[in-house]
Amino acid sequence: MDKYSDYYYKIIEKYKLFHKNGIKNMSGSDTFLGYSLTKWIVKIKEIIEKSNSNSLIDFGCGKAFLYNNRLKIEHEEFKNLSDYWEIQNIYLYDPGVKEFSNYPKKKYDGVICTDVIEHIPESDVENFIDKLFKISNKFVFFVIATIPASKYFDDGTNIHICLKTQNEWNKIFQNFKIKYPEIDQHIYFNN
Repeated sequence: MDKYSDYYYKIIEKYKLFHKNGIKNMSGSDTFLGYSLTKWIVKIKEIIEKSNSNSLIDFGCGKAFLYNNRLKIEHEEFKNLSDYWEIQNIYLYDPGVKEFSNYPKKKYDGVICTDVIEHIPESDVENFIDKLFKISNKFVFFVIATIPASKYFDDGTNIHICLKTQNEWNKIFQNFKIKYPEIDQHIYFNN
């Protein structure tokens, strides 16, 4: 695994503290549960089916709430997200959560990364994205915020430390389309 900047690792340490102690008016147990995935789960299921994928990594899964709890989708109940997607081989990774902090050691068919990339330092973001392509066999699914977050670090810095316009992100991903033509890109933005 290539190294990132010192700032990247400082940010990871801050997220470990957020997960443990909470942020603003939120307890640690309620911080970064992984809810940002919720509005995308039906779309991801379509991509899984279309690509005939059998394995996934949720890269930046937070506390993985949806993978450990029942959910109701279109009047049907499922025991968890794995049940809904009909995929048992799901690897959960989040460096801020101890139980999910082991970096994936192999490739998976799909890589899901929602509400993460904008939290990566500017100097590391392209290297970070490149690594996600390298651990995918079939597709990447990214949701990226293009506006500031409602949360801040203790020093007053917004936690979305890498804000770019949709056009700027599209240019970056165009380069990855050339570099990894075999990997389908599904890029969405929270504006």
